[in-house]
Amino acid sequence: MPERQLNGRYTSVAVTLHWLVALFIIYNLVQGLLFSDDTPRSAVELHKSIGITVIGLFVLRFLWKLGHPGPAPLPSLKPWERKLSVSAHHLLYLLMVFVPLAGWLHDSAWKGAATHPLMLYGVIPWFRIPLFGGLTDAGKDWWHENLFTVHKYSSWVLIGIVGLHIAGALKHQFLDHQPQFRRMWYGK
Repeated sequence: MPERQLNGRYTSVAVTLHWLVALFIIYNLVQGLLFSDDTPRSAVELHKSIGITVIGLFVLRFLWKLGHPGPAPLPSLKPWERKLSVSAHHLLYLLMVFVPLAGWLHDSAWKGAATHPLMLYGVIPWFRIPLFGGLTDAGKDWWHENLFTVHKYSSWVLIGIVGLHIAGALKHQFLDHQPQFRRMWYGK
């Protein structure tokens, strides 16, 4: 098992992946809240592209974390804060994959998928998850609708966990006067 960071900071790679994933997730959550029947197709396609990118960045982040664990939790954390932090992080990691995967499955179940190729960022041909090919249009509609519901409500849970994560970081930084932001930023 690799040793934890001794300087109390995350590696530059971990910091970069953290902030990229954070920006993409927050962008997609806000964008998803603003969607309506009048949303341009290009905005929907960008939403899909970012969601799939988040899955890829999560895999990179997870693999990096295996060989480069983050610093130990701040020693000043109370036991309940440590448990809440660990639980929130585990749920956050789960939702970072689950929410975009539910969206990708929702898109893959769309009965029009065969005639509308998925293109990441409008240029990279991408595949849909091939679970729904043998279904009738009615069967695809059922999965499409229900997977949208899963994607939508799991997104609301993700919004809550992201809010809790941000609130915890702000509390430790400004109320507890701990170097919380320094741990997840570049430098020495």
